[in-house]
Amino acid sequence: MSYNKVKENQKRSKPSKEKKHSFLLKIILRIVTILVVSFVLVLSAYFLWTKISEVKVMKNRAMVDRQLSLCQELVVEKFRYSDIVTIKKAAGFSKSYSIVKYKGIIRVGIADVTDISYSMAPNGKKITLSVPQTEILGNEIVSEEVFDEKQSIFVRITTQEVFDEIENAKNEALEDMQAEGILKEANDYAKEIVKQFMYSAGFEEVIIK
Repeated sequence: MSYNKVKENQKRSKPSKEKKHSFLLKIILRIVTILVVSFVLVLSAYFLWTKISEVKVMKNRAMVDRQLSLCQELVVEKFRYSDIVTIKKAAGFSKSYSIVKYKGIIRVGIADVTDISYSMAPNGKKITLSVPQTEILGNEIVSEEVFDEKQSIFVRITTQEVFDEIENAKNEALEDMQAEGILKEANDYAKEIVKQFMYSAGFEEVIIK
């Protein structure tokens, strides 16, 4: 009698174990499915973010190239100066002189802005630029005025002589300003201008070399 009961109990426990095993299998399959779906979603999001970042970087590169090509020459500083030159000539008892006051402007900057090289971070938020050294872009006389003069018909001062004297004085003024460090000052200023320009273009971090 007891043997039959044990056998009957064993028969009843078999379906229960199979049901439990099937339930665990379903849970495992569901977990695996969730993990696979999550992995696919994360991978898709990563590729989408990478694609968006690449597009953003390409747009930023195009924008930087366009802005640099539009600027071409970048004048960062202008130095104004004025001086007086005196030209005297004599031959025997004949004398001539001419006193000329003139004003000039020295322009300092980057001759070709497209010489600026740069690299951009993958996220498009950081840009590193290499800015060339500034140079003298021009040294022009903007005005001349004859302050006083006396011309003898026997020994005349020509226009070319006046021009040559002003040219020499102009070059001396440039040498004096270079000795005072105008190029170093302009280098620092040029880097700051480029940096602020890039910040205004939307970059969050700008490094100038």
